[in-house]
Amino acid sequence: MRTLRHRWRLALALASIAPALMGATYKWVDARGQVHFTDIPPPAGTAYEVIAAPHSPPAPTPAAGVSMPAQAVEALPQTVPDVVADTRDDGRCVDALFQLQVLQGDWKVYQAGPGDERRYLDDRDRPAEIERLTQARDASCSDDPDTLASQRRRAGELFQAMSPDCLEAREKLQNLQRPTARSAPSDIEKQQAWIEAHCPDVHRDGVWLADWRYVQRTR
Repeated sequence: MRTLRHRWRLALALASIAPALMGATYKWVDARGQVHFTDIPPPAGTAYEVIAAPHSPPAPTPAAGVSMPAQAVEALPQTVPDVVADTRDDGRCVDALFQLQVLQGDWKVYQAGPGDERRYLDDRDRPAEIERLTQARDASCSDDPDTLASQRRRAGELFQAMSPDCLEAREKLQNLQRPTARSAPSDIEKQQAWIEAHCPDVHRDGVWLADWRYVQRTR
C-alpha cells in the first residue's frame, strides 16, 4: 500500500512541475520486455518511438498579384475565428488532461460500466488511446496561458481526488462514523474537513480510470 501511494504521489508531483502533457510521449521497451510511455526520452542506447499529435499545416496564402476566381473566394471560410472558438471545450480539455495522466502510470486502466462492471484497456491499445486523447487535448484546451494553467490545475485536482490517499481517507471517515467506533466528534469533523479540502466527490462517465490496486510488475 505504501508503494502504491508513493507511485501515485510521484505521478502527481511530475504533473504539477512539468508541462509534459503538452509535449511528445515516448514509447520504449525495457530489457524485460515491459512497454513504457513517458514524457522524457528513455535511457541512452534504448530504442524508442515518439508519439505526438499530428498538426495540420497552415493553409497557403495566394501569392502577391495573383487573383483568385470568384468561386474560390466565396468558398473560403469567412468565420474562422468563430469555428476555432467553438472547438474549445473546457470540460473535454480537463478530462483529456486527466486521462493522459492516468494512461502514463504503470497501473491498469479501465472504464466503469453498469453496476460494478469494469472494461479494462489492453496494453497494446494504450498508444492509440494516448494519441486520441492528445488530439482531443490539442483541440479542446485553451491557447490562453492563464486559462490553460487553470485547466491543468483542475485536471490535477481530479487526479488527486481519485488517488489512493483520498480513497483511504474516505474509508477512514466511514470507520470513524461507525456507532461502535465511539469516535470523538472533533476527529470526525477534522477528517471531513480534510476530505472536503483535498478529495471532492467527483464522478466521470466514459473516461479512463486508474485501478491503483493493480500495478503492473516491472521488476
